[in-house]
Amino acid sequence: MTRKKDPAILLKNYLEKHNPPYRINTPADAKTGLIVVIPAYREDELIFSTLKSLFSCEPPSFRVEVIVVLNTPEDEQPEIISEQKACAAQIRELANSEACPQWLDLFTLEAYDLRKKHFGAGLARKTGLDEAARRFYSIGKPDGVIACLDADSPVAVNYFSAIEEWFSNSNHAGASIYFEHPLEGKSYPDEVYEAITLYELHLRYYLLALKQTGFPYAFHTVGSCMIFRAINYALVGGMPKKQAGEDFYLLQKLIPLGGFGELNTTTVYPSPRPSDRVIFGTGASVKNHLKGTQKQGTTYNPQAFNDLKTFFSLAPELETLPPEEFEDWTYQLTGPLRSFLLNTNFEKELRTIQQNSSNSKTFLKRFFGAFNAFTIIRYLNYAHEHFYAKSDLFEAAFAAIEMTETDLSEILDEKELLAAYRKMEKGTGNEG
Repeated sequence: MTRKKDPAILLKNYLEKHNPPYRINTPADAKTGLIVVIPAYREDELIFSTLKSLFSCEPPSFRVEVIVVLNTPEDEQPEIISEQKACAAQIRELANSEACPQWLDLFTLEAYDLRKKHFGAGLARKTGLDEAARRFYSIGKPDGVIACLDADSPVAVNYFSAIEEWFSNSNHAGASIYFEHPLEGKSYPDEVYEAITLYELHLRYYLLALKQTGFPYAFHTVGSCMIFRAINYALVGGMPKKQAGEDFYLLQKLIPLGGFGELNTTTVYPSPRPSDRVIFGTGASVKNHLKGTQKQGTTYNPQAFNDLKTFFSLAPELETLPPEEFEDWTYQLTGPLRSFLLNTNFEKELRTIQQNSSNSKTFLKRFFGAFNAFTIIRYLNYAHEHFYAKSDLFEAAFAAIEMTETDLSEILDEKELLAAYRKMEKGTGNEG
């Protein structure tokens, strides 16, 4: 029997390799149980609304740290650096005021020379996450919980208490927190609220359709809604240095470790604002919709998910299939998926999976490790480029949720359909 390595040693090994360059001088309180990391680049208006929502939360039984990572790239204009420093000063002032609860420690982490090559919310988030991991190590808590939040994402009043309840189960290693974008208001033009309604409906349709294929690692991948234990963050090598999609990459490494689930008893409220800081995601999707370059309202064809469902249901047959017979075996599948598998040389991947699997359970774990969320998106893009037309979002989303027990009798438009999806997700849970 192989002994498990000490979590503290594993966390120490990660920190020795990555050695957080930006540190908070104040030692962590030994009673700290949760650290919230918030990247902030030119967010001096929205960050304070988000901090106010955290201050208004029901207190958990442990202390909470909030680390705001004020950041700029190494070649930033001096006036923007000054703007960031002024924001940091305001946050420090707030931390010492009566507005900041006694059970919450608010810190700034100022990183004004991040590498331009990797600069973005991901590198800023990584900077804060690495420091959070170091602080938990310093107080002997490798199982301490780290939450990712964005400067423009207020939370529900039970945010901390729900997280505490979730992680009171020692088997829980991480979660994706339930979210809702604001769908109306006076902060943005009506077109923005229309765009975010369609985008969120697309996200929820995609998740449901993915679950219906039988894919075991189907979770939302929203950066402001990720929570995990420090040790798990270290086990997967931390946050990757990417300018976009880094949250997706991190979660795809965390989820297969197990103990990952959906925390649907509280809510994060991400902003619907348009943005050009990254090439995809919420802000980019809203901006592209407003510009007319990529209108929301269409989505992946349901047939593409049906293709995957058939493939996944037949996957156990591949465990003992001679690789030279793989091409003939694929005739059971639809043309688009067969074409994708053969053109991406999945036969070679299958051979590696078979050689490293001692039983059926290991085989399927390795199979879904290879045909993972990245591969699924590659397949969907391939299928829609060569075979399928995009589907009307309302029709596809309606058809997917129709297969559940959700009441759809009064659904007339996308906003009402989104409400039905939200209600369904809040009433269910999924644990990997």
